[in-house]
Amino acid sequence: MTKLATRLGLARYQADERYHASLKAYAARDLESAKEAIEASIGLLPKHAEYHAALGYFLLEAKDPRLAKEAFERALALNPFEMLANYGQGLLAYRNKDWKLAAGYFTNALAAQPERAETQYYLAMICHRLGRNMAALEWMQSAAGLFLKAADRRERHCHAWIREFERLI
Repeated sequence: MTKLATRLGLARYQADERYHASLKAYAARDLESAKEAIEASIGLLPKHAEYHAALGYFLLEAKDPRLAKEAFERALALNPFEMLANYGQGLLAYRNKDWKLAAGYFTNALAAQPERAETQYYLAMICHRLGRNMAALEWMQSAAGLFLKAADRRERHCHAWIREFERLI
């Protein structure tokens, strides 16, 4: 029956249902339920990189960087271009002040999803940390535009950094 269910796509359907439940739980700030639901998805489809990346992100939000890193590494082993896993690894490297490693991961995340404002924001901050304030300004302006387009309040925060970068140039 398991092979038949897999062939008919039932495991995929059930895994996706659990994945969507995990996203709903995350949106409701119920990290425990989000982790349980995504782990159920992984149990059904253990080779699906996106599920491992989502687990990593939930673990990162739950302030468990060691387990988050392991989940992101599993996702990247399955798909080196998985956006959320690259983004998550970039966050971990950024928090550890490993600017060059963080830049590599954020660049990979950006290649997978170029219109992600958060990634551009972090690339701006990395450029600033590395003393490349002109590049930081360009990335931050782009991030601000994307946040504005999404009606995201973080756009205002970007403008404070833009003023700072302009002052430093």
